[in-house]
Amino acid sequence: MKQTKTAACFGKGIHRAFLAAAMIALLPGSLLPAAAEDEEKPHWFGAAYDNKTLLVYGVPDSDYVMLSFSCTIGKPVVNVNVQDEESSAEEGAAMHVRLSAGGEKIAFSERARPNQDSGGADVKGHLPLDDALRRILTAKGTLEIIVDGHTQRYDMKGSAEPVAAMIAACDAPKPAGDLDVTLTNKAKRPLQSFVWSKAGANDFEGGDEFDPGPLASGASWMFTIPDGRKICTFDIAVIFEEEECCSDPLPAGTQNLCENSAFVVHD
Repeated sequence: MKQTKTAACFGKGIHRAFLAAAMIALLPGSLLPAAAEDEEKPHWFGAAYDNKTLLVYGVPDSDYVMLSFSCTIGKPVVNVNVQDEESSAEEGAAMHVRLSAGGEKIAFSERARPNQDSGGADVKGHLPLDDALRRILTAKGTLEIIVDGHTQRYDMKGSAEPVAAMIAACDAPKPAGDLDVTLTNKAKRPLQSFVWSKAGANDFEGGDEFDPGPLASGASWMFTIPDGRKICTFDIAVIFEEEECCSDPLPAGTQNLCENSAFVVHD
């Protein structure tokens, strides 16, 4: 679940901002570069950001990322983001992905997200951290990913340490201070994204966008506020789908989410 300021582009840019923050703004000690790799060439490395741990194939200290996996501490679900530079899929079109390694195969389908940097498309899925996915991530040799018929191959050399760190985050006990909140959209318009701040602080550092796309009217979404139980009362603001990218979020209300963790957005 991703971070931004209210003045920054919201919605589709939150995941990009999250990766950029994790790979550019992190202190060097939080990176886990693969041993004996040339830092200027794409390779496996890890990063930790708030309550998330990432496994990334790309170049540290840059925005060059071909593939990423992430886990939120205490949640056995892996978020995977795959970039397909060859894809001509339009935004919202179904993209079909298959991962295979170590004799295992996992497939999923989600909606395309245009990647302005590569000219291709990204696809993001959410996979349970079951035995099959564990074997794929810890396999030696080659990880093969097929996106709409385009094959990508990644040498798993150097991936063991960051893979272990990410899996440990998934398997760790959920932090006692984390606050799970269910947001329901009862507005007539789809929601693109939302943010939260300690009530009265006007410091909207925490935020999320909905996967695989905007939150439709009548739909609900569960998210986690790290250490939210230490604060409890939050201001929440939202961006509707048709709003411009860099519009300021609209105030949606203030609520003690420890007392009532269900937040409803109205027009």
